[in-house]
Amino acid sequence: MLRREFITLAGLLGAVCCLPLSAIAAVWNKLAFDATKLDEAQGGLGISGEIPSKAIEIIAPDRAENGAIVQVEVTSRIPDTTGIAIFVEKNPTALIANFVLDKPMQGKLVTRIKMAETSDVKVVVQAGGKYYSASKLVQVMENGCGGGGSANEKFNTSMKMRARLAGDVAEVKAIIIHPMHTGHAKDDFGQLIPADFIQLADVNLNDKPVLQMQWGTGIAKNPYLTFYLAGAKAGDKISLTWHDNHGRTASGETMVGNA
Repeated sequence: MLRREFITLAGLLGAVCCLPLSAIAAVWNKLAFDATKLDEAQGGLGISGEIPSKAIEIIAPDRAENGAIVQVEVTSRIPDTTGIAIFVEKNPTALIANFVLDKPMQGKLVTRIKMAETSDVKVVVQAGGKYYSASKLVQVMENGCGGGGSANEKFNTSMKMRARLAGDVAEVKAIIIHPMHTGHAKDDFGQLIPADFIQLADVNLNDKPVLQMQWGTGIAKNPYLTFYLAGAKAGDKISLTWHDNHGRTASGETMVGNA
């Protein structure tokens, strides 16, 4: 069983670490995701004694014209990577996303985030029971955390997924239609737009869990995700299910195809 400190709740750390992935997937870490300070968010995930590492690569723009959509690619070359957490210290809430990886997941993923202002994007990796970190400064020209839209906005969710083999590794891409409102923005009539965002998302390979994700309001509108599965074969089924803070849920699936 993998260690799960990245998604435990403070005060329940020992008990939750003993739960299987399917049970932990039902727990969204409110303490960590509501934290406004970086150290509090890390503490909510149980992170301590992190070690700076050059084996973590962060690819993000040096300059983001619009902080509402900042693509971030993370690669961990640390053996036995089982967790990846993304933080932006100067956002209204510091924790962006928390990923728990099971075999055969590789330690590489791509997503799109919101950034309020110029800040470091910090990544903390869990591997072999230890924590490792790296940071990259992104200069933000326009605040991307205000959101937009209407307090009465309706949306029809949908999901697109595809998976293609490159050798024995499947590259999986997914995009989910969802507003991902932060809860901080007002519409044209001065009404506060309530928070409306995906909190949990799970990926299964042939009905077995391989990736569990917890997201905060810092994930960009219409969440985008790329991840990599080693040892996949053509015809394997990959499914993704999400749950948001209003109790909505949806699923999608795709079959692994040849490149």
